[in-house]
Amino acid sequence: MTQTIVHRVQPGELDRAAAAVGAAFFDEVVSTWVIPDPVQREQLLPHHLRELVAKALERGEVLAAADFGAVSVWLDREAGESESNGFPEAVDVPPGLREIARRGMLVAELTEARHPTHTAHVYLPCIGVLPNHRGFGLGSALLRDKLDRADAAELPVYLEASSTRNRALYRRHGFESSGDPIRFPDGPEIYPMWREPRKPRESSAQV
Repeated sequence: MTQTIVHRVQPGELDRAAAAVGAAFFDEVVSTWVIPDPVQREQLLPHHLRELVAKALERGEVLAAADFGAVSVWLDREAGESESNGFPEAVDVPPGLREIARRGMLVAELTEARHPTHTAHVYLPCIGVLPNHRGFGLGSALLRDKLDRADAAELPVYLEASSTRNRALYRRHGFESSGDPIRFPDGPEIYPMWREPRKPRESSAQV
């Protein structure tokens, strides 16, 4: 089996990485709840995710595989660190976008309220594979690359899984449930998961 080459995204590749994440997350449950209209979602999602990718390029890293057919976004979080990713109150949101803004703020508030702060760790806010690249193990390759290095640095990793299928994948890579699901009003629920670093003799799951 050919080994997947994982590429560390550089600042000059920001737009390409953001476009890939936006395409991969177009049909993701939280994205569709925040922006139900597919036309608006296609327009707004890449812009929102571009900010996240830019932050990760400064405070973590972004990985890609298969010529940006799959992308993972990683942030380094210090012990006690907390932040808000919501819309500033001073921003005048157009009437047609106010419900989207409200839902976006709610996602940020509810996820941040549950985010662990007791120790330094690596946070995976999103990992996505474009539809025509799914089923080839690219997501697992991106996970293994980062998790091996987190293990070497003795750092735990935190994420929120957005489906039962994703939860099963993450469990195979050593993640465990971290409390009750995070539930969005009249919307989906996501599942906080935590992974303690493995000792060098332990290898990541091969999927």
